[in-house]
Amino acid sequence: MNTLKRRAIYFVFILIALLALSTPALGAGATYIIPIHGDIDNGNWLFIQRAYDEALKNGASAIIFDIDTYGGYIDSAINIADLILACPLPTYCYVNNKGLSAGSLIALAGETLLMAPGATIGAAEPRLFNQTADPKTISMWAGKLTSIAEIRGRNGQIAAAFADADIEIEGLTEKGKLVTLTAAQTIEYEMADNICANRSELIDEYDLSLNVETMEKNFQEKTGGWLSDPWISAILLTLGIAGIVIEILSAGSFGIFGTVGLISFALYFIGHFWVGNIGVGAILLFLVGLVLIILEIFVIPGFGVTGIMGIFSVLTSLVMAAANFNQAVLVLCGSFLAAVLIIFFTLRNKKTRKVWGKLVLSQKLDTTEGYVSNDEGLTAFLGKRGTALTILRPAGAAEIEGKRVDVVTAGEFIAAGSGVEVTLVEGMRVVVREI
Repeated sequence: MNTLKRRAIYFVFILIALLALSTPALGAGATYIIPIHGDIDNGNWLFIQRAYDEALKNGASAIIFDIDTYGGYIDSAINIADLILACPLPTYCYVNNKGLSAGSLIALAGETLLMAPGATIGAAEPRLFNQTADPKTISMWAGKLTSIAEIRGRNGQIAAAFADADIEIEGLTEKGKLVTLTAAQTIEYEMADNICANRSELIDEYDLSLNVETMEKNFQEKTGGWLSDPWISAILLTLGIAGIVIEILSAGSFGIFGTVGLISFALYFIGHFWVGNIGVGAILLFLVGLVLIILEIFVIPGFGVTGIMGIFSVLTSLVMAAANFNQAVLVLCGSFLAAVLIIFFTLRNKKTRKVWGKLVLSQKLDTTEGYVSNDEGLTAFLGKRGTALTILRPAGAAEIEGKRVDVVTAGEFIAAGSGVEVTLVEGMRVVVREI
């Protein structure tokens, strides 16, 4: 009886193992839909790569790349197009609204190209600072469009005319104009294979699996893409620069401005790190630069090598974090200009100072109200004169009546060695002006 029981148990285990091996994986044989929406950038490329790998791993029977984009960066578009070309499964690129600029290269890479009614494709001229790119870049990009189109059996000259306005095609375009095709024109010129009203019609038309898996971005991909958006990046940099500078120029302990500045810089780097624009090295370079700048301001007298190295490190890290050099220049220039304006109005404008004053403790512990200073000796310096021992930016140290005193100006910079006069004493705060 025991032998029979053991054999029965073995049989059950073997049967379970065989069933497990024969059971298809989750999503096996399914039609996978990978959306390619928004800007074509490194963040979108990483998402598409992850979704593609997951589709292959789960045994997908076909992949539909759902395209709706105004374009983006050339290098990211080439990576996505090459991935589609190398796919061992049937690939369908469905332009459901627009496949413009870099999106046109991706659309052409599909084994089957389909258009939604009213969709457009083309207008792929490479741009640099809102200007047409140099002839070398145009030639390279037009060549890539031609190559991908011809690999899929499509008209390479029309594909090149998406990017090169110098190409003239009789009956379609004259010299000086880029080609943009409507859905009907893509069929007329044999650039697309069919027009489908929606994805369901596409699946029915090509007899694809009705088991559909639509891939979506995860939290990190969504958040990283949002934070690394050029406009959001510019806002974060503006708040970061303005917050840190105002904190440095303000007397007292670390407060709201410094906190906002550090959080803004942290979000800037987190966003670009999550979309793969930078590694840990760029973040460390930024932190090193920030430390060097603080040392130069508060510890090392004068402004020299340490400060220059700090500024260079910070700027380099910010450039490294951007999607490319062109974006870095635009974002940095805009952010610095906006930050300068914020700093100016914060420190100089009385109405603005009142607004900021609501964020910090503004109550004065005045001796006329019955309060006594922690160091009553400081009031003796009121009206006295001395010499600035360090550069006052605006905080620093001065020698007054033979004593070293921590002082601050009303906002102006005073060089070391300049004569100063104490104009106000509030608690531990000694305010001076240059004589």
